[in-house]
Amino acid sequence: MEQPAIFKGTLEGITVILNPAFSKSEILSFLEKTLSERKVFFSGANIKVEPNGVEINEETIKEMESLFKRFGITFTIEGIGTFAHKEKIENKETPSQKTIVIPHTIRSGQIISHNGNIVILGDINEGGEVNASGNIYVFGVIRGIVSAGESIVSLGFTPLRMTIGKIVFGNESNAKTYRKPRIAKVEEGKIVIKVLGEKKSLRR
Repeated sequence: MEQPAIFKGTLEGITVILNPAFSKSEILSFLEKTLSERKVFFSGANIKVEPNGVEINEETIKEMESLFKRFGITFTIEGIGTFAHKEKIENKETPSQKTIVIPHTIRSGQIISHNGNIVILGDINEGGEVNASGNIYVFGVIRGIVSAGESIVSLGFTPLRMTIGKIVFGNESNAKTYRKPRIAKVEEGKIVIKVLGEKKSLRR
């Protein structure tokens, strides 16, 4: 191993093996350079760090947190623990503006919460989360976590978890994407998904 660290892809995700032959500053500089060069690939990733004999103290953990936070990365240091970064998008709308529009896909690690309706012009990726007291409208596919007070409209439902009011839909293996927008809402104590304007529904 002739470099400060090695990035390896595994079935569980991405593993970074540190090289004890290099100083901590050299290792951190190498990590920063690698992440910057491939920031699109690593953005929102989950990374496992194997110290491999490198001493990890509180200062090193803080430096790694600062570095990985810039890329929205959740990382685990083997033998120490997991450090999750959640990028929270603050709602700066005034109380009189009941609906906010997010003009992009919600990536892993992003959380959006709003006391009103939310419109997403993109997908909600796995690891992303959207919470609204009113309705949620997604011009894409839901793969992450969504919670609405009234209803959820989307082109695809493969949620990690979906809640409307206090009713949980969960992760349904037969949920899928559709050509027509569908609406999820509570009927008779259950969440149903149906094509807008049609009576046929999927009950869970």
